[in-house]
Amino acid sequence: MNDIEWSTKAARQIRKIDDKRKRQGLFAEVQQLAHWPDCPGDIKRLQGRDDYRLRVWDYRVIFETDQSGKPIIVTIMQVEKRNERTY
Repeated sequence: MNDIEWSTKAARQIRKIDDKRKRQGLFAEVQQLAHWPDCPGDIKRLQGRDDYRLRVWDYRVIFETDQSGKPIIVTIMQVEKRNERTY
């Protein structure tokens, strides 16, 4: 099992989501990242970058991994609603 850390920005962004059901669903999907790299979900590496995105409904969770030690550390960088400026 890996560690999940939240950046200050990401924690603030998920708290701002008004719909409690969506907020809880996003949090539950992010918790699945504790099983990285065998976690389920729509995860892709972002082109030209060292981070990944997890797609949950119309939200995107941008995260990076530090695989230099055990356990692997997954850092959540951003949680944003998908639009033309998300990436």
